[in-house]
Amino acid sequence: MGPLHRLPRPRQAPHPQRRRRQATCRIRPARLPGLRRSISRRREAADLDARRPAPLPASGCQPQGVGQPRRRPGVTGRQVPQARARAMKEAHRMPRHFPLRGARAPIAEAMAKLGEGGLWRAACALLALSVALSLGAAEVDKPADPELIPEARRLLKYLREVQGKGILTGVSDVGGGGGGPQNVLHRTGREPAIMYGNMSGYHPLEPELQRRVLQAVTDACLAWWREKGGIVHLHYHWCWVRPGEPPKASYMRNPDPPDLQKMLTPGTDEHRAFRHYLDVSADYLQKLAEARVPVLWAPFHEIDGGWFWWTDAAKPENTAALWREMFNRLVKERKLHNLIWVFQPAHVAHAAPKAFEENMAYRRRFYPGSEFVDIASISVYGDRKYREEGWWGAPWEESYARAYELMQGIAPGKMLAVGEAPSLLNPVIAKREGPPWVWCLAWYVDQPEWDRFTWNHPCFITLDRLPLLAEGNVKPNVRISEPADGTEARGQQLHILGVATDRNANLKSVSVHSLKAPWLTWHQREDAAVRAAFSDETRLGDAELEPSGRWSFTWRNPPAGHHSIVAFARDADGAVACSNVVRITAGLENLARGRQATASSAQHPPDGAVDDDLHSAWWADRTAPDPQWLQVDLGAQRTISAVAVLWWKAHAKDYSVQVSDDGQNWREAAKVENRVSAGRHSQTWLGDSDMIRFKPTRARHMRLHCTKRAVNWHSYVVFDLGVYEHFPPQE
Repeated sequence: MGPLHRLPRPRQAPHPQRRRRQATCRIRPARLPGLRRSISRRREAADLDARRPAPLPASGCQPQGVGQPRRRPGVTGRQVPQARARAMKEAHRMPRHFPLRGARAPIAEAMAKLGEGGLWRAACALLALSVALSLGAAEVDKPADPELIPEARRLLKYLREVQGKGILTGVSDVGGGGGGPQNVLHRTGREPAIMYGNMSGYHPLEPELQRRVLQAVTDACLAWWREKGGIVHLHYHWCWVRPGEPPKASYMRNPDPPDLQKMLTPGTDEHRAFRHYLDVSADYLQKLAEARVPVLWAPFHEIDGGWFWWTDAAKPENTAALWREMFNRLVKERKLHNLIWVFQPAHVAHAAPKAFEENMAYRRRFYPGSEFVDIASISVYGDRKYREEGWWGAPWEESYARAYELMQGIAPGKMLAVGEAPSLLNPVIAKREGPPWVWCLAWYVDQPEWDRFTWNHPCFITLDRLPLLAEGNVKPNVRISEPADGTEARGQQLHILGVATDRNANLKSVSVHSLKAPWLTWHQREDAAVRAAFSDETRLGDAELEPSGRWSFTWRNPPAGHHSIVAFARDADGAVACSNVVRITAGLENLARGRQATASSAQHPPDGAVDDDLHSAWWADRTAPDPQWLQVDLGAQRTISAVAVLWWKAHAKDYSVQVSDDGQNWREAAKVENRVSAGRHSQTWLGDSDMIRFKPTRARHMRLHCTKRAVNWHSYVVFDLGVYEHFPPQE
């Protein structure tokens, strides 16, 4: 896959009322040395024009490239399939507007009749349609909760207005290594418009632990709404306590699932348990309600899939009734009027017929009724086989039109969204063919090239493009666009470029900081941890900030070594936001970069550890036995005295650095036992870096020989392998 670049910057209009010209995007299939820096300012100008904060994003969004273009053709192998490359190369073919769909399509048909001599009939048809649509719109605008708070009504209004003009982005923050807003920020330079978590607590048998988890979720939601100005979305993976010795709690459908009919019957133990466990989470939803935080509330996740206990495959009406029971408890009895109710079927219902119409009819039986739902969304996991069966495939192949058609039949008249996808869908296809999804929520952010392309595509609405939905001041948004993460800096000057915006229009300054230390896995760290690592002593200076929001900073004579660079944007009210962290080397040559790598096993190919992308990685096969190894051919005999390894959470507890002249006979250069943190800010459980120094030796081949795992749920994951002739002292 080639690097992504914009064409020259469009001319800036002298007055805001003038229509901006749109830039286009090209996918270049080969390396273009020196191009990245020469186009950086033009690229940022085009990006700013497309993403300037406004009450609504501009309609008709042409692709304008990516905030962090890469310098290489792309990761090969399973990480970036050819389908993704072909999808991205179609970016310049996009039309200007979404096609008319849904309620507006009949108007277009009526207008067409004007050219066929049916002027009077067309006028009458238009009048009748206008009356019908106005009545339908009034019904659609009516929220499920008639006492919905103004903040939630304002959010609903925005969602209706933005539909068809852009797709809101979201990402999971419910744990694991693939999600989280910070993951999006450090991988793409953007932040999601929607953060979605889980209000389950997961631990009903350990009440204190459950309440700590629920409080942490509540605090994260409060900060996301108040400080970031983002939208809160909550699932509810309800852990039901199964009787027995000992009792167990699970949200999965086990051999003895709870009886939903009894759960719906007042006076039964199941009904009392239903209310008790629901009230535990409701206590924390109450805190959000008191803070006036609107919540996109999606209970009974993947309601018809069949793998969760709340799916009554034999009698779906019981599940629908359970939804209504929850609605009555939370809205009418607990008076929680901050909830926007989101209905979400699964990507597949195992008990449903395969034929489309019969499948839709079966899944419609889980629907609780229009008066209990505000928005409907759907999970869209798929693959080639599923697509060939008439459904849908991978995100880079899809805008999920078939899923949209399915949901129109299940929840007619509702705004529709992609409730869960492995990655953001293909914006090129969505712009060309529709459908007008309101949002797309990604469960993972683990496809580096695709993620940079989609999260920076102007058809997707990220946090910096949201209007002010909450009262008060929110943090600015800031990103570094140059240099790219993983750059090998040469020369006496390093030019650092970026963009900062402020939806309150009170941006004050941007400062640039550098931490000279072994690289960290920043995408696993929250903003507070990033700010703590970059203390005042790491400050390089203030960037030159232009009125447009573009900023630049020149770092003169960066010392040799590993550096992490971040920008902090401050506003006049004292709010501070951090950018994506960019990791570079200065004055060093990584002898392994771009060389041939091989491995004992590979879930993801070993090339990911020696390319210039610090978010691609070698993943060893978790089922393969130890020892496992990763080796690189340096191309010729070289003198080496240091190796740097950037690990993920799945790292080696014990391993050795070995060298060879022929790739067959190996000798040990260094050994690591009971691995510990390599620096003041490093945390072994997050992976981070090892810097291993040893006596200089001559060799053509080098390998990591891993003998003991640090975790029991995976084997070894290496983001970057650096081999150096010499390495200066670090922090």
